[in-house]
Amino acid sequence: MKRDPRIPPSAKIEMEKYIFVILFVWGYSWVPSIIMGYYYYKICIFPLQHIFLDFFLIFTSWKYVLISVLTPLFAIFLYVFRIFSLAILGKISISLINLISPKKELVSAKGIGKEEARVVNAYHLRGVILRIVVWSIVKSAFPWLMNWALNFVGDCKIGKGTTMEDHVFCKEYIETGKNVYIGQASGVTSHTVEGKYGAITLKKVYLGDNSVVGAHNAIAPGTYMEPYTEFLPMSGVIKFSKIKGFAKYFGLPISRLSTKRYLKMIQIPDDKKDLVYETKNKKKAYRITQDN
Repeated sequence: MKRDPRIPPSAKIEMEKYIFVILFVWGYSWVPSIIMGYYYYKICIFPLQHIFLDFFLIFTSWKYVLISVLTPLFAIFLYVFRIFSLAILGKISISLINLISPKKELVSAKGIGKEEARVVNAYHLRGVILRIVVWSIVKSAFPWLMNWALNFVGDCKIGKGTTMEDHVFCKEYIETGKNVYIGQASGVTSHTVEGKYGAITLKKVYLGDNSVVGAHNAIAPGTYMEPYTEFLPMSGVIKFSKIKGFAKYFGLPISRLSTKRYLKMIQIPDDKKDLVYETKNKKKAYRITQDN
């Protein structure tokens, strides 16, 4: 059925494209490992099958011993190679999408009109690829590669020493400094739906050096957190918030906490309070270093 030319195009769920890119990226990432595994079996294992049937040769043949040692190592290599193949295919696919529709930040976009519809559809298509890549890595034996995957495949800059627990995370447009912590079940997102599918705000989120996003926090698009900003659990900010650093915050919306109130809320033992003031001195030293 043809679209009425009087009705402007709008963003929509392109299920056919989603299925295609999932099958392409996820499916073809197995191909190199399967081919290498086949030739390893054909060249190294198949010719030695007669040894496996002879009990005494198993312990006397140096070839069997060598294959017994190399095979598990080669299997691990194929497993790791498949993960990197997935990331590379994801990177290539996203690069091709960006050639067709370059990445672009949006504010209160309605997803209506040729340009907006194209940008929003491309964003969701990139999101499908990033989801399958990140999900595969998180569920693998090397979940700590997630930060690398977000930097390599997505449009993210995850700083050194950043730790991210299980949370709702940005697929694009997130930048963190060094030693940032994002707690369990938090939502750090650079995009939000504005009432209906296709109507979105897409804006970069920045978390400064040594910032802490506590558990069950909500960080909205466009948020800018200066260094040494700490959100206690169950806190959140609205869109386009700029949070001053070297301070602790709590609430929804957040409010700044004094050191005295912070100690009372957290119920830090008296013998540990010196650590809080010691950290405060470190923050002062960091600020002096940055100012210079």
